[in-house]
Amino acid sequence: MPIATSRQDRTFVITLNRPEAMNSIDPEMFDQLTAAWDEFEHDDSLFVAIVTGAGPKAFCAGRDLVKSAADSSADWSQRRSEGRLTPEGIWKPVIAAINGHCLAAGLALALGCDLRLATPNATFGTMAARRGIVAGGGQTQRLARYIPFAIAMEMILFGDRIEANEAHRVGLVNRVVPQEELIPTAMAWAARLCENGPLALQAMKQAAYDGGLDMPFREGMRMEARLYTQVMKTEDAAEGQRAFAEKRPPQFKGR
Repeated sequence: MPIATSRQDRTFVITLNRPEAMNSIDPEMFDQLTAAWDEFEHDDSLFVAIVTGAGPKAFCAGRDLVKSAADSSADWSQRRSEGRLTPEGIWKPVIAAINGHCLAAGLALALGCDLRLATPNATFGTMAARRGIVAGGGQTQRLARYIPFAIAMEMILFGDRIEANEAHRVGLVNRVVPQEELIPTAMAWAARLCENGPLALQAMKQAAYDGGLDMPFREGMRMEARLYTQVMKTEDAAEGQRAFAEKRPPQFKGR
C-alpha cells in the first residue's frame, strides 16, 4: 500500500510508503492520501496528525515523474483539484516529520502542515523551474509568506535545494533532530497537542491562517473575537477553567 496509516490514542499517523521510489507520489498514493486526510478531518476522536515518509532517504521526492513521462494518464496533478495533497482547510493540527529529501509536491505537502521536524539529511526544494513547470500545491504562495522573501525567490526561481540547517535558520522547519529521534519527537509533540483543548487549537489555527495570512489586521481581529466567543461557549472551555481551579489536568472532549 502506498499509504500506511495508524493510530495512537488521538494521534493519526500517515506514512508515505513507496521508499523504493523515494516516496514519490503516483496516482494510487494521491488517491489514498486524499482518503487519509478525509478520514482525519471527519473523525472526531482524532485530534492531531503526523505525516512522514518510509525509510531514511526521503520524506517525498515529489510527483512520480517516471510514471508520468511513461504514461500521461499517470499524471495525477492534472486532477489535483479532485483530491487532497495537503491538509488544506483541516483545522486540526498537523505535524510533518521530514526524514530526508522533501522536494516539489513533497515540499508542497510539508508546507501544508503546521509544524515541521526534519532530520539532518533532509533537503528542501521546489525543483519546478528545472522541469519547465510551475511549483504548485501552494509552494510559491507559502514560501513567499513563511520565509524571507529573497530566499523564497531563490528557491522558486533557481530550483535549488537547501539543507536542513539552512531550512531551520530561515524558519522553514521548527527543529532539526537526529534520524532516530524524528518519530519519537513528532509523537511527543502530538501528545502535547492532545493535552490542549482541541476546539481551541482548531479555532486558533483558523484564526492564524485565515486571519493572519489572508485578512487585514482589523478584520482578522474581528474574526479572532468571533472564534473566541464561540469557543468560550463550549464544554471544553468550562472544563479548562474548572480543571485550573481544581488543580488537575483537564479532560477535554472536543465539544
